[in-house]
Amino acid sequence: MAAIFSGVFKAWDKIGVDPFTYPGMKTAAKMLGIQLIPISQENGEMSKEGILYACKQENIKGLYIIPDYQNPTTHIMSEECRKMIAEVAKEKNLIVIEDSIYSFLLEKHIKSVASYAPDNTIYLYSLSKTVAPGLRLGYIVSPLKYKKDLFNALYNMNITVSPFMLEIASRMIVSKSIYKLMERHRKLTKERNKIVDKYLGEFNLIGDENCIFKWFILPDNINDLEFENLAYKKGVRVYAADKFIVGKEKPVNAIRLAITSTSSIEELEKGLIILKELLLSGQIEEIY
Repeated sequence: MAAIFSGVFKAWDKIGVDPFTYPGMKTAAKMLGIQLIPISQENGEMSKEGILYACKQENIKGLYIIPDYQNPTTHIMSEECRKMIAEVAKEKNLIVIEDSIYSFLLEKHIKSVASYAPDNTIYLYSLSKTVAPGLRLGYIVSPLKYKKDLFNALYNMNITVSPFMLEIASRMIVSKSIYKLMERHRKLTKERNKIVDKYLGEFNLIGDENCIFKWFILPDNINDLEFENLAYKKGVRVYAADKFIVGKEKPVNAIRLAITSTSSIEELEKGLIILKELLLSGQIEEIY
């Protein structure tokens, strides 16, 4: 992400994002002087009116999107919205950064924005989330006009790829064994989602059975930041909505639950039990 910002954009450029977005992207933008502009939404995804307004009023240079299992809201962007973003990008000459890190979690493929606007889209993908955490490889599919700038940015940042890791990934892809790992990953994720539903199903959880995290809309009387702190004291790590928010307005009071980060099912269950006890017991009063 930092390489894209430093190679394709310049300091003080503005990029449109969802009101909640990936914290790592926020960090990279802040470090390189990129301003993030929250785009107004309709049905949980960017609206055409919101993008056009940001183009006119904020002079945004691009958009950052996570179309499949948006982090943290878990939203899957509709095909209509993808086409709309592609059309607006071509019309307004916007650079779309399409982060597809979670796309292979989908059982049914949905066409990418890059497929509709290849000359305006920088497409990102990684194997770490959907195949194996140890395969920390990132892939960039870029329009030819940006490739030199991206290469120079990566070179100047001294970012290199382990030849050994690249060879492993290449062999997995060529042999198609990667698809078996992806299917296994989906199966394990479904099992963990069932456990989450077992303990917290009575609450407002968002995210389907293939998603590796849940967006938990908290009861009205619970502050997300304070709940995050209280859960941490009990040994459970969750992330409050404030970690993901862009702009001054906070649309919802929520936390993100990463359900595949624990080393075992037993550890996941232990954490869920603690969270449920905090939500239902008198300890929740400690928040206030």
